[in-house]
Amino acid sequence: MTKKLHLTILLFVLTWGTMQGQNFSREFGRIGKDEIELKHYSEDKDAEAIVLFDTGKSYFIETGNSFDVVFERTTRIKILSEAGINWAEVEIPFYQEGGIYEKVYDIEAYSYNYENGVINKTPFNVSNTFDEKINNSWNVKKFAIPNVKEGTIVEYRYKVSSQYKFNLRDWEFQWKIPVVHSEYEAKMIPFYEYSFLLQGANKFDSQNSYTDVGASRQFGAITFQDKVYNFTMKNVPAFNSEEFIASINDYIIKLDFQLSKIHQPGGATINIMTTWEDMNMNLLKHKDFGNYIERSEKLALKLLNNESLELNNDKEKFDHVIEYVKRNYNWDKTRGKYASKSPKKFVEEKYGNCADINLFAIGLLQASGIDAKPVLISTRDNGKIKYAYPFTHFFNYVIIQANVDGVNILTDATEILELDDRIPLRCINDRGLIIQKKKTEWIGLESVFPSEIKTNIQIGITSHALLSSSIHKSATEYDASYYRNNYSDDIETIKKSLETIDYLIIDTTIVIQNQLNREEPYILAYKQTSTPEIVNEKIYLSPFLNETISDNPLKQKDRTYPIDLTYPKKRIFKSTIVIPEGNKVEYIPSEQKIDNQLFELTYSTSIVDNQIIILFDYYFKKSIYSSNDYSKIKLYFNEIVKKGNEKIVLSKVLAET
Repeated sequence: MTKKLHLTILLFVLTWGTMQGQNFSREFGRIGKDEIELKHYSEDKDAEAIVLFDTGKSYFIETGNSFDVVFERTTRIKILSEAGINWAEVEIPFYQEGGIYEKVYDIEAYSYNYENGVINKTPFNVSNTFDEKINNSWNVKKFAIPNVKEGTIVEYRYKVSSQYKFNLRDWEFQWKIPVVHSEYEAKMIPFYEYSFLLQGANKFDSQNSYTDVGASRQFGAITFQDKVYNFTMKNVPAFNSEEFIASINDYIIKLDFQLSKIHQPGGATINIMTTWEDMNMNLLKHKDFGNYIERSEKLALKLLNNESLELNNDKEKFDHVIEYVKRNYNWDKTRGKYASKSPKKFVEEKYGNCADINLFAIGLLQASGIDAKPVLISTRDNGKIKYAYPFTHFFNYVIIQANVDGVNILTDATEILELDDRIPLRCINDRGLIIQKKKTEWIGLESVFPSEIKTNIQIGITSHALLSSSIHKSATEYDASYYRNNYSDDIETIKKSLETIDYLIIDTTIVIQNQLNREEPYILAYKQTSTPEIVNEKIYLSPFLNETISDNPLKQKDRTYPIDLTYPKKRIFKSTIVIPEGNKVEYIPSEQKIDNQLFELTYSTSIVDNQIIILFDYYFKKSIYSSNDYSKIKLYFNEIVKKGNEKIVLSKVLAET
């Protein structure tokens, strides 16, 4: 039996500039004169390094009564500046779950330095690799190529064998540094049919397919030859990842592969690409998902002692269950969509992954009479879901939707310091899929709750021309969560986080309130000293000290992807400055007001008796802005930096003659 492999290419179109090719050797171990003499890349003169070539191939090898996939990669990089040395640090992800595993082998790497008219080649010792666990499914093999400095050429190659045929490895044509030549080859066999998805570009520089003219292969009674697909891109620009982007995986130029059908040697065809409804039903029947919820529900009466059933309303029951889970069970910081252990073992050990905790909490909520459902999501760093392709592997996390007194609430019981009706920042990423019977329903994960930080500053100027400042911060919502998780109530941690060369924190004055009281704003107060700028006996001081941003995070001329602030942000500053005796105000910044559907900014000043009062606030009203708004948002940040760092000038009062 012979079957043709059908390829479906889905194009996500983003515009990127075409650049002229350069002719460098792509033979491993052969370094040319042009590569040695290369000092900068003409297409990107600021590049810290460039990928001279990056080639990969995937092919199938027979293993008994099945096939494994072998992936080979060969890469050469030129280091152009000291900042580019980190590109000699290599990371190779590999998958392992249950009886499915991947193996990294045949690692080979070298550095080349041109010194005293000779190319010195330094080999990498493969024993210097180490593995790092990312989660229950993914590990990363890491190594650093030795003897690397500005001007060095590094190259490496390796192989990965995999039993996992569901999706071949993604191929990223685009890096955060320019790529001169990127090429991927897939050798397909007639038993597996894949869909190919191209993201970030509308075409390849070269694309062709052909039947391998080599010797035919035999599997069972089937004789076949590999079908080869080749994809090439040249002079791919660096992906300039600015602030406010959830994951470059959503926008970088890459090729993704998804198994759509399996053609068995006997003639039967298994459709892998099913429907969201079928995927939902499979999950609800899965022993580590839907069945896990049912088993957790049976434990509820014993664990909750009927307390939640005796409460008056849904809100009380919901809070009781979520608080019970948060207080008694710990998240092991690993992500996943399936429970890693039985509910009974989870209760005994009192820790687990996000699915263990949240699926368990759903069971308890359902036992308490709350309509609760699991919601599959992809976390921010994992990228957005491709809604046209119903595959579970797009998802890496599960949260909870609960109907509480007629209102649908999203929650995550892994986060003890987060409000019970909020999900953590890592989970705010487009939409999630509600797992339920006979219905496909997506729910938005975007936060509509503004997070606010109020900063009250009081500044006095001592007789020794020192600024003595008292600072009081009040944070709500996700800003409060940030402080609780990163600052906590540890005085030494807070001091290290706040103190700079110019501002000395007086640690005995640090006060923290509401670290564990999530319903109230997180409060941080402290005192600091600093030295103002004095020129010709005039005092120049910034009324907001170092509390406002000093640099615009948006630097690109334009942008083709959204500005993702994660949540609406409101910042309110009030600075009260006592004018020292014998001084007067020579200059005070002008007032300003901006107010539209996207953004709001207010800056006002007043002088009352011997005090200068400066009020400054701004509000980004949306969590995500489209790329069409980039120039406006960039302008607003410019205004924040400008007004937030404008200085007041005080001068001496001249004695009357």
